[in-house]
Amino acid sequence: MVLSRRFFWPLLIALLLVIGIFGAWRNSAPQVVPPFAAPVAAQGITFTDDVGRAVSVKAPVRRVVVFNRYNVEFVRAIAGTGPIVGIDASTAKERAYWSELRGVAVVGQGQSTPNYDAVTNLAPDLVIMPRNGAWAEADRLLTPLGIPVAVVTAWDVLKHEPNATLLGRLFEKPKEAEALNAFYRHWRDLLSQRLQGVKRKRVYLEEVGDYRTLLPGSGWHDMIETGGGINVFRDVTISAGNAARGTSQGFTVDPEEVIARKPDVIIKLQPGQYAPHPRAFSRAVLERIAARPGFATIPAVRDGQVHHVSYYLAGGCSKIIGALQVAKWLYPERFRDVDPEAVMAEWLTRFQHVPARHGYSASLSEVRT
Repeated sequence: MVLSRRFFWPLLIALLLVIGIFGAWRNSAPQVVPPFAAPVAAQGITFTDDVGRAVSVKAPVRRVVVFNRYNVEFVRAIAGTGPIVGIDASTAKERAYWSELRGVAVVGQGQSTPNYDAVTNLAPDLVIMPRNGAWAEADRLLTPLGIPVAVVTAWDVLKHEPNATLLGRLFEKPKEAEALNAFYRHWRDLLSQRLQGVKRKRVYLEEVGDYRTLLPGSGWHDMIETGGGINVFRDVTISAGNAARGTSQGFTVDPEEVIARKPDVIIKLQPGQYAPHPRAFSRAVLERIAARPGFATIPAVRDGQVHHVSYYLAGGCSKIIGALQVAKWLYPERFRDVDPEAVMAEWLTRFQHVPARHGYSASLSEVRT
């Protein structure tokens, strides 16, 4: 059927009007954007750090500079190494332990000597330091530049859970943080249960330097006491009269004082490396301690209770593995079924993603047989 001109032009005009009205409505209607097209914005959070400071940072933290091996271990266990853009040289030297961080910038020799220019050039979202590091100086120099500094002390066995929980929040990895806390809690609770009612033994703990002990305020003191021991130098405090002898992290004592305090157990911390120390090295360390003048009268030496342990096992999982090893040495009958080396292997493979190593500890009674 062919439309006559009489009907064609009115119909065409009406059609054009309908199309114009529809187009105008479509352009003025609100546009729906698919959820996946919108960028995810970082959310600002404020938290209280290890020294009581309020710190604000955008989360998730995507770029972080970390000082201190224990802090780097916690970040790796919870968020992996992807967010880490800078570490200290003291941490970086263990190349086999940090193989995935070989290309990461080194930002100072250690936690007491940051290279602030190097840190600034990395433009991190956050800098993490322990409370025995130069955090106050870092805060003064970096925070005005828009780089927040948080004090987190992952070597503190008593603060493991809040530290891990905080890092899980900062990196938005709560499940990973809870898995780490569950591992820690299992062994902490086992120690607490099995040490109930025990008559605690006296322990002399010595770091690398001869007659350099650890005092309350250090994580090593808490490791000894969490493991059921009594630090024989727990009564010593730092004062104007003895400050020249060191700090709680390393304090020089007199040999005569060690003998006078009659420790039941002596534990030597050395060395600080991922590779276990050779048996011959342990034997030499232990025999030298036993041969010190006057030490033959100490109960620990007399009974063969002199032990050598690597900082890596002793410090494992904020020192809870070290506390297990202490308990195993002090009360073997109560911890007969506990193998600290196996716990260390799980820490290394499951949380640090490196091969397990064995042979981190030795005892005088063993090397003499």
